[in-house]
Amino acid sequence: MWQTFPDDESQREMQVVTASIPLDFQRYWLGVLAMDFSVQEMKTFLVNAIKTGEEGEYQLYDNRLNLIASSAPGNVLTLLSPREQEMLSRASSHENQGGIRLVTRYISWENLRNFDGVLIRIHTIQEGVRGDFGSITIALMLMWLMFTLMLLISWLVIRRMVRNMSVLQTSLEWQAWHDALTRLLNRGALFERAIAETRLSERLKRPVAVIQLDLDYFKSVNDRFGHHAGDRVLSLVASTIASHIRQGDLAGRVGGEEFCIVLPNTPLKEAQVIAERIRIRINSREILLGNSISLRITASLGVSGSDDTGEYNFENLQSVADHRLYLAKQNGRDRVCAEG
Repeated sequence: MWQTFPDDESQREMQVVTASIPLDFQRYWLGVLAMDFSVQEMKTFLVNAIKTGEEGEYQLYDNRLNLIASSAPGNVLTLLSPREQEMLSRASSHENQGGIRLVTRYISWENLRNFDGVLIRIHTIQEGVRGDFGSITIALMLMWLMFTLMLLISWLVIRRMVRNMSVLQTSLEWQAWHDALTRLLNRGALFERAIAETRLSERLKRPVAVIQLDLDYFKSVNDRFGHHAGDRVLSLVASTIASHIRQGDLAGRVGGEEFCIVLPNTPLKEAQVIAERIRIRINSREILLGNSISLRITASLGVSGSDDTGEYNFENLQSVADHRLYLAKQNGRDRVCAEG
């Protein structure tokens, strides 16, 4: 049994720790063997037991957490706060050893054999970066930083890959839906969107119009000036169409030199006006093919509308507009036909 007598803090050096053990032989009580150790002697034992070069302050407490001895000089003694003592008491009552991490200190503790008390070791932040304990701490911090850096780099790489995939997907989708030369919708995309638009117009009971446009004598342009000139003509006509339609309207290339325009929420008369504007602009535009070569081209247009035919089926509306385009060709070309 160990007994401490911490009566007066000012008389600590005079206090003693008594170690005693009962003596008996064959159930006969012989007495008690006791030995007194002064606090100064306990401190000397504690300091001598510490390995050279070890960091931190060692403290020895009894079972009531009264300080018996410390390895620190008397004027720099580190005392535990009541809260820290409560944490240590609770921890040491369940385990034989462990550690408590505080804001600026780390306390490691261990219950001693044959002694009803606890030995603790206190590390400060400055001591933590030195010695074996500091080396382990620094190594763990470096590993944590490397792991965090790897996570950040992985996140950036994945983010960039996702962004590139999104851009690629958008590009592929655009290529699948558009004509590369004119940058208007291709035939398949136009028909798919036009069918959806005419069905919506029918449900909402609003008019929808279709314009079929064909360039006059376009074959002669290819024959006289080559396909490069023909491609330039198609590109300029497409840009003219795109600049004369509204947001929400659909325009696409449906044949070699043939275009189709779908105008939602547009009656036949208004669609006829839009078609006439496009025709005039195409006719008045001089197309430069070289240093001294230019040409003008005309277009014939056929217009149909649901308010005129009572028809909302896109293919039927396009068929009517195509028939009226044929009539415009028959009547001299370079004109708009909205009846017949």
